[in-house]
Amino acid sequence: MEPNNPYQGPRAPVVAQDDIAEVGRARARPLGHGWLWWKQAWRITVSNWGQWSLAVLVLMAVLMGISLSSLLVPLLGNLVPALLSPVFAAGVFDLAHRRWRGEAFEFGNLFAGFSHSTGQLFLTGVAQVAAQITFFVLIAVLVLLMFGSEIADLVSAGALGEDIVAPPDLANTGMMRVALAGLIILALMLPYAAALWFQLPLVYLGKRKPFAALWESLVAVAINWLPMLWYGVIPLLLVLVLCVVAALYVGFVSLVLGQGVLAAILYGVLVLAGIVAMLFLMALCMVSIYTSFRDVFAMDEPSAESTAAPAREPDQLSSGS
Repeated sequence: MEPNNPYQGPRAPVVAQDDIAEVGRARARPLGHGWLWWKQAWRITVSNWGQWSLAVLVLMAVLMGISLSSLLVPLLGNLVPALLSPVFAAGVFDLAHRRWRGEAFEFGNLFAGFSHSTGQLFLTGVAQVAAQITFFVLIAVLVLLMFGSEIADLVSAGALGEDIVAPPDLANTGMMRVALAGLIILALMLPYAAALWFQLPLVYLGKRKPFAALWESLVAVAINWLPMLWYGVIPLLLVLVLCVVAALYVGFVSLVLGQGVLAAILYGVLVLAGIVAMLFLMALCMVSIYTSFRDVFAMDEPSAESTAAPAREPDQLSSGS
């Protein structure tokens, strides 16, 4: 199709996969970018907060349905949600990528993982399951060697979701050993979570191999531990503020209205608002992974001197400015 032909048809919308060549290698970012990622995610989501909340609700409902149906298949059924979750979650990154570029929010793009890189996304789930099994085996072996079989049995039961039955002489084994085992598990969880953090966008947007993306994600988080630390503190502060506001609201309603019907209605309003806020915050968190990914891996940037801020904010584009 010639570029000067006036009769050529409309151009098809560019999908997220067209940007895969523009995903660079991980680079260290300044401490303040931990806040910048949240700011950029807010710009992308706030103008479509209802649609984002609904998208997260649909995603959770689908994954929950898969989890419940997989219970009918012993053992192997437990792996199905882990294998399919990257295929569904890729749609969130597709939506975030489109909104970053100022495109309209299309709800159907939530299922983009079924039309782009589906095989690689499935292998991403396989890699995550392999990493999870390796993580649990490593924990079990270390705890067994360092603390004995009793505490190792407790850790294994908790990891498998079984009922934890403490041995009668647990007090004699020393609670300090249990606490130390917990610290070791927490220390191992950090690199495990770091390996998974950027894996999915690396596979979907960067066209990396799923297993190689685990290591690349781990390196990216490690060299950005300072902004990642600040990035992780911000939602904790936000949740703390929301909890304080909710407590003040409940206290005020209880003090003024007691236990009447109007008070029950106001409590119901609080619960509904809390559910909506939770869904939106979950969407905001997922989009913030995308914005941090763009910054760390230098997507669409001609040089490393860029601030990684959108050239035009999606909400401004949607308002016609």
